[in-house]
Amino acid sequence: MSGAKIASISLPCLALVFLLAGFIANPPAEPEPEPLPPQEFDLLLAREYVEAQCWQCHSVSSLHDELVAEFGEQAAGLRPYGPDLAGVGNRYAADWHAAHFWQPGTVVAGSQMPAQRQLFDQSGALNELGQNVVRFLLTLKTPSPINKPWPTERLSAPDGDAARGRTVFVRECAGCHGDQGHGDGPAARFFKTVRAPAKLADGELITLRDGEAPLDTIYTNITNGLPGTGMPSFGTRLNEADRADVAAYVLKISQGAGSVSPGKD
Repeated sequence: MSGAKIASISLPCLALVFLLAGFIANPPAEPEPEPLPPQEFDLLLAREYVEAQCWQCHSVSSLHDELVAEFGEQAAGLRPYGPDLAGVGNRYAADWHAAHFWQPGTVVAGSQMPAQRQLFDQSGALNELGQNVVRFLLTLKTPSPINKPWPTERLSAPDGDAARGRTVFVRECAGCHGDQGHGDGPAARFFKTVRAPAKLADGELITLRDGEAPLDTIYTNITNGLPGTGMPSFGTRLNEADRADVAAYVLKISQGAGSVSPGKD
């Protein structure tokens, strides 16, 4: 074979070799990954939420588009008479939800929500559907104007009236803490995975801090709630005067026990 022919064959081959070498040295950029769905949207748990028909009264504004896309317009809240659930995962422990489903008025005074007994088995424990609905609610972490992240500021208690505070306490707090403050309200039995309601009348105050006045601790706990327990924030539910009155009443019954003991976080 002549040199000219060899050259004519070799040049395209060399070009191909250099092209491949360049491709290997500089591989094409990988395609952009598909955006992940919002962290709080779990399709399987959302399906359980829809099956439990919570959408008949509630909306989840942070997942409106996802719920509509997967289950239709109704799933986003057909008639949202109840509060929007966006951010509720920041506010309540699983045991609180169980107590709420069983008898809503014990943890939310005056609640218009009917008892959700279809979410429980014959022993009074959450069935599989109920457990999954609670799991779904706990995923709802995106804050909303109603359900904001836990406040952490330590507060000083305004002056309150213990006599008025007893009335508010019986209405708002007795469902968990009991009418007399012994931690034996009808909702108390549900608190198994988190600390049970404090026995306030026995001198038990949760997270009493060194050097902090007991009244300030009580007022702060009422206002902020206590993450990791069944105690939600009453900062938006009760006005400052009501919280101050309840704090004064709780301090009174706690001191009546003869001592005030710090609880463990």
